Amino acid sequence: MKKLIYSLLTLFSLAILFSCEKDPGMENVSDPDKTLGKVGNYWNLKSTGYPNSKITIESNSNGVVIGSYTFNGKTYTLEGKITEDGIYDYVYSNGDKNKPFTMVRFDAKVGDKWEFKVGNQTVVRKVVHKSTEDDTFYGWLMIKTIDVEETIPSGVQVKGAASPFTKILWKFNHKFGFVMATGTKTNGTVVNLYSDETNAAD
Repeated sequence: MKKLIYSLLTLFSLAILFSCEKDPGMENVSDPDKTLGKVGNYWNLKSTGYPNSKITIESNSNGVVIGSYTFNGKTYTLEGKITEDGIYDYVYSNGDKNKPFTMVRFDAKVGDKWEFKVGNQTVVRKVVHKSTEDDTFYGWLMIKTIDVEETIPSGVQVKGAASPFTKILWKFNHKFGFVMATGTKTNGTVVNLYSDETNAAD
């Protein structure tokens, strides 16, 4: 299960073979301290029946963030990009910062989608829901979310191994950032990872 949780975090990470089109929002980092990628921001993470974990932003250089992920007594490094407009990762490009993949744009509308070519296959992230009122619990708060469904073709490689997931439903909030991820494995098993505390909105 440890590998399963880490796989889900890797796909979430703040961090084959063709470049995707760059999202113009990638360039918009007027002040990193005014984004979710502010150094010191953290998210406490939970998965039912397993030890709690935590992501903390350790550095931010023009929006390129390095985060530490602590789980079960060990610490891993994750990397991605956070701007005023959205969150982007380098998972499917194996860390190549010239090939970012949009996880979410906060101004996105239902039906918006982003694609990334992995060999002759295509990973798709599509906005399937955007709240118009507070409808999702975050700790004791009710918040709005943008829900992005990620569809992963069978056999797609992530860091040298086939992805254990066929689908991931991500939930994000423009103030709190990551809210929840529900991953469906190739054998149909479902894994939930969620955050119930962050200082990102302070």
